[in-house]
Amino acid sequence: MKKGTIKLVLRAEPQQLTMSERKHFKISLAATNEGSEIIDPQLQEAKLFVNGKESKVWSLAIGNGKREAKWFVLPPGETVSMTWSSMGESLLTGPGVFTLALRFDEMQLAPIQVQVLAE
Repeated sequence: MKKGTIKLVLRAEPQQLTMSERKHFKISLAATNEGSEIIDPQLQEAKLFVNGKESKVWSLAIGNGKREAKWFVLPPGETVSMTWSSMGESLLTGPGVFTLALRFDEMQLAPIQVQVLAE
């Protein structure tokens, strides 16, 4: 497995919402194989940190559930992605600004900030 050939993209939408809108929050991960060989991207190893603390909810979600074959066998030039729409209340625990940072192997993506308003 050559993790250096993987390009990851983390998305969080919306990036500003109210407490009651957290149930509509979506977080997505996409992985593209930029190498020349088929790889197992081992995406279950990607860790999400919320305000510097590792998210257990994310770890459970990314490591479990039904996945398409490309999640484990990603051909060159292809992308696999997944969106979770049930983590908003767990990741965004109250009003404030939340910094979401994804770490994978030695790669760290630029953090995403999400603001939760009281109402």
